[in-house]
Amino acid sequence: MTDGLGTGPVLAVGLYLAAILVVGYAARRHRASDSLSDFYLAGRQLSGPVLLLTLYATQYSGNTLIGYPGEAYRLGFSWVMSVGFMMAIIVAYLLFAPYLHHVARRHRFVTPGDWFTHRFNSPTLTLLANVLMVAAIANYLLAQLMAMGHITAGLSGGAVPYWVGVVLLTLVVLVYETVGGMRAVAWTDSVQGLMLVMGLTGLLLAVAPSPTHLGEVTTWIAVHSPEKVAVPSWDVSRNWISTLLLIGLSGSVYPHAIQRIFAARDSAALRRSFGIMVFLPMVTTGVVFLVGVIAIRDLATDGPIEADQVLPMLLAQWGQSEPLLYGLSLVVIVAVVSAIMSTADSVLLSLSSILAKDVLGTTLLRHADETRLTRTGKRVSWVLVGGLVTIALNPRITLWGLTELKMEILAQVAPLFILGVGWARLTTRAALAGMVAGTTVYTGLLAAGQPEPWNIHAGIVALLVNVGVCVSVTLASGPSKAPELA
Repeated sequence: MTDGLGTGPVLAVGLYLAAILVVGYAARRHRASDSLSDFYLAGRQLSGPVLLLTLYATQYSGNTLIGYPGEAYRLGFSWVMSVGFMMAIIVAYLLFAPYLHHVARRHRFVTPGDWFTHRFNSPTLTLLANVLMVAAIANYLLAQLMAMGHITAGLSGGAVPYWVGVVLLTLVVLVYETVGGMRAVAWTDSVQGLMLVMGLTGLLLAVAPSPTHLGEVTTWIAVHSPEKVAVPSWDVSRNWISTLLLIGLSGSVYPHAIQRIFAARDSAALRRSFGIMVFLPMVTTGVVFLVGVIAIRDLATDGPIEADQVLPMLLAQWGQSEPLLYGLSLVVIVAVVSAIMSTADSVLLSLSSILAKDVLGTTLLRHADETRLTRTGKRVSWVLVGGLVTIALNPRITLWGLTELKMEILAQVAPLFILGVGWARLTTRAALAGMVAGTTVYTGLLAAGQPEPWNIHAGIVALLVNVGVCVSVTLASGPSKAPELA
């Protein structure tokens, strides 16, 4: 895909795409029915290993492997905070996921909207929450489509155009997801998760070939870019705390992550998966952080570089240096492609389920059976992706910018899960008022040109308002009988 890497990346990625299409069609043969739970939740039978790999592949996306090295390159050592906020996601999961899984199996939930309806019994609240979730993950899917184009164009030196990467990889995702649903997504995610582990091992070997290498890089940065090794100021530290809360709380309530909680075979499989995942940020986010730091020196003579092009440029440079790094670069290339696609397929499946079941299924298709809703969801996927591909072909924002935007929207839904599970007294009126207040404050801050007042994300400021309203309205309602949540 580059003159220096020859045809190796094209063959490696081509073989990988063919392999996951085969996996997708194999998953179709195991389909039990055209029910919503079978198509969107794989019959609620995801075992421990598959659940772990699909959660892992979904959590570490194109944003992680393309966007994070760029942020480390731009900010320097302060970006080490990224390891912490990926751990925070697992901590947040543990606040509500085990109980939510129990309730979901008992009441046969398919989408996050089923939890909202069960817990709060308010069509208005469910509709608003779904609107926010759709807005957030449509944004997330757009980020993955952009990442497909960036990695293709970057690794080919522009020989393979950006638009080809967007269209080709998106088409493959659409095909295997449409034929196999969640089962195909989970199985392909397992392949993608393994590729990601192999790719990151390759990256680690590439970025730290000797014990003294990182020390030499740090010394060079301290001389030539001292601001990137400086102790963070209080302003930066406030932003760290804000980002930790933002990613931890919002990342744990991704609709596609919630649906994997619903799809787990049993609570033991869920606990084992989370128990292992808490350690993975060290070997995942930690590695891509080091890649970005090393790029500060290795790409110093290349002039101004867009953040999203840092990893592609490094892989092209490393692949031309020696045979071992060439082979590792191929593994990393396939791993990056797999990470992007694993998140794209999961987000697309979740969007399809919400739009088909919670939107169309409660309005135009109110009396339709599950088979018709499933087929409608597949069609919705193609229409939705067509629109997002059009936007992705003319990007106006970086991958990290899209990440922050979708996280800040999702933050306003987080109390419905975390407080909704952990505080039985929380009332529907309070939850709705909090969500409306938080969304209004967030929108107002953005409109006023204040995306980070006091170096705190506008979404976190809005979330504090959201939670404050939830608590105040609930307490003001006086003593009440706690609702039966189970």
